[in-house]
Amino acid sequence: MARLRREHHRLLGNGYCTRPPELDCAFEAICETCTFFQTSIEFRPTLQAQHDHAAEHDQTHRADLFTRLLNGLDQQAS
Repeated sequence: MARLRREHHRLLGNGYCTRPPELDCAFEAICETCTFFQTSIEFRPTLQAQHDHAAEHDQTHRADLFTRLLNGLDQQAS
């Protein structure tokens, strides 16, 4: 049960953290730029909403980040 709790902690709202459990992570809210971040088509609606929110609030760097993630999903699907 404890292992399941640790794994559940690694689930993100828009993907998964594939960082080995032995490694600590000192960062919060930068997962999308981390090399251990992984997402899939099931998270497309969330990523799209995050992109739209960033674009509406003139957060161009965040919007670009989510555009790259969305484009990556589109390339995986084709």
